[in-house]
Amino acid sequence: MAVTLSDLVVKSISNLPKNEGKAFLASQLKLTCLEDDDNLRNAIYVDFLYDNLMFAVEKGFTWRQVCTVVTFCDGILKDSKDKDITDALQFLKLQSFELADVLGQRNFPIYTDFVFQTYLRHFKLFKYVFTQERDILKPTVSLRVETPADPGSMKQSKPELVWEYEKQYESIQREEAEHANKRLEEKAKTLETAEKQAKERLEKISGVQEPLSKEKVGELIQEIIGSYSSLVVEKVKCNIADVQEDLEFKLARTSLPRPQALGPPPRFNLKPKTPVPTPKKTPPKSPKSERKKSGNSRSKSRNK
Repeated sequence: MAVTLSDLVVKSISNLPKNEGKAFLASQLKLTCLEDDDNLRNAIYVDFLYDNLMFAVEKGFTWRQVCTVVTFCDGILKDSKDKDITDALQFLKLQSFELADVLGQRNFPIYTDFVFQTYLRHFKLFKYVFTQERDILKPTVSLRVETPADPGSMKQSKPELVWEYEKQYESIQREEAEHANKRLEEKAKTLETAEKQAKERLEKISGVQEPLSKEKVGELIQEIIGSYSSLVVEKVKCNIADVQEDLEFKLARTSLPRPQALGPPPRFNLKPKTPVPTPKKTPPKSPKSERKKSGNSRSKSRNK
């Protein structure tokens, strides 16, 4: 059954904006969910009727003629969708006799040209849409969208050179902290092994039975000295490795090209400051001692 609209409905649709007019037309046809992907056929159907309606309104057709245009385009779309192009043209020719009586000599050729330029030009496409069922593909995988971090205010922004310098500096500090933690673990394992060996030697020495000969006492002394010296050597090696890696990371930080906006780079004091000897202050001479000296000098001169 073809769609029939009243003059009041057609006027309301033409006075509304495009999207609202389509929504009102769909409500009159009792069609919903035009924006849903599952109902694209209904959306195309409403667009087709709305385009024909607005064309007639823009060309100055009377409201009765506009209603007739809507009924005509709905009829040819529904009745010719299962026909080929020749049968559709024959059907259009039969229906056009009644349409010509309503539209008149002026509006009939205008509208038939519009039908040929739109519907008949894309006849196969309309036929495919309204005869072939569409496969509905719905995604079942949930995608997680990570929004970008807050960029902050422009007052806290930095020049690109400063930003890159700070990033490189932070990466060096991060690597230095990782190496420091790794060194601490290795140092703890090394010292634990050395202490364990020293403890085993001492237990071995304590188990020696008396009396002891001179040669045996010398061997025991060598064992004790060797256990403690190996422990001291391991500690010294670990300290040397710590100092070496610290110097390497300090060199890496100072070798970075520092932007001029950050001012002069910080310096590292690798040598301890040598103490400067403070000059000794001589106490001021009292006037009594001056008088004594002058008196002694006078007595000497008299004796002479």
